[in-house]
Amino acid sequence: MSAAVRLAELHQALDRIGAAMERGEIESLPPMLDAYSRAVGEFCALEGAAGLRDGVQALQARQQEVIAAMRHHQDRLLALMCRQRTATRAVHAYTGAGAG
Repeated sequence: MSAAVRLAELHQALDRIGAAMERGEIESLPPMLDAYSRAVGEFCALEGAAGLRDGVQALQARQQEVIAAMRHHQDRLLALMCRQRTATRAVHAYTGAGAG
């Protein structure tokens, strides 16, 4: 398989990763990311891969966009967890105060 075909497959894989993230299918991401990482390594070892500089740079830019989206999603989840924890503490404090 040519390096150009493999590069196109990597772009398609990033599309699938981004779509899964958009749908909130977090549990499906680890195996997808592992497969993507392996595919990138295999691509880099292909003859002709180095000659696809523009395509590789575009792929890297897309990877950075996906990583930024993942971080944003992570920040949102952490904020939700903090709010839930605060609400739980408030409930416990309220019920504890009423029992006394």
